[in-house]
Amino acid sequence: MLDTLASCSDEVQDMPALVFLGPPGTYSHQAAFDAFGDSVRYVAKQTIAGVFESLSSELPYGIIPQENSTNGSVIETYNLLRCEVVGQDSFVRGETNIPIKHSLVVRQNVKIEDIEHVLSHEQALGQCKAFLKVFLPGASLVPTDSTASAARALLNPPSDGFDPLKSAAICSTVVTSLFPGLEVLRTGIQDGASNTTRFYIVSYGADVRVPWKTPSTYQKRALIRVLPDRNSVAWDSSRAIKALNMPISRIDRRPSLRSTTFHDVYFLEVYAEEGKDSDITWSDCVNQAVERLRQAGLESTVLGVW
Repeated sequence: MLDTLASCSDEVQDMPALVFLGPPGTYSHQAAFDAFGDSVRYVAKQTIAGVFESLSSELPYGIIPQENSTNGSVIETYNLLRCEVVGQDSFVRGETNIPIKHSLVVRQNVKIEDIEHVLSHEQALGQCKAFLKVFLPGASLVPTDSTASAARALLNPPSDGFDPLKSAAICSTVVTSLFPGLEVLRTGIQDGASNTTRFYIVSYGADVRVPWKTPSTYQKRALIRVLPDRNSVAWDSSRAIKALNMPISRIDRRPSLRSTTFHDVYFLEVYAEEGKDSDITWSDCVNQAVERLRQAGLESTVLGVW
């Protein structure tokens, strides 16, 4: 599988493209490959924002981390979900989960007592707090765009404020196959054995066929973005829940992009009740729920249906 991951960016150009948080060797790359295999051509982007912003007719699919079972919601993803383009051109089309097993990776021959700086994506740093507190309590934590970019940085020459021989990366063991010169110092350093990350599958357009190798396990879910009345200060959750009239699996919120102070935007993930028959499609059910929210004075947009 590692050889496949390393070479999948060389797939023939006539295959549909899927963008992911790169470089190769990230957990986003692994999750994408598990879900799509060789049915797509893989294109790496430097940031989660880069994944969203690159979606187009030429790059129709993407994968973004949404939540980790240890460290919670991925803030960068929810900040992007605030943008108006999501729900107009870009949509959530499914989800996939993978277990996350972090390793401490260094340049060859670096010892744990040499480490003064630990590099990784902020989510990975947050998922390894216990290990870092016990074994590297004095090390500075350096956020990077991705776990694999942290590993790749260890191969850079020394520069002001950075010495690769005094640094380590938290990432997947796959990077040692992709970037020669690195080795694993510790494995399984994540907080808790059940550490898992959930990813959203996104697409450019709501109707393009997603080329799954392994289809999304969860069906009949939707993501709705809700803004309170422009003139309202408080979020009336009871009014929103009553108007929605659907089971809600999670509620997230981020500051609104509008200038109003403490005017937050809310993200409601809903699902269909099992065994409940309906004469209308799931997509129609979601659209009707959004219309009820709008009639209740709540600005609402469907961000995805799957």
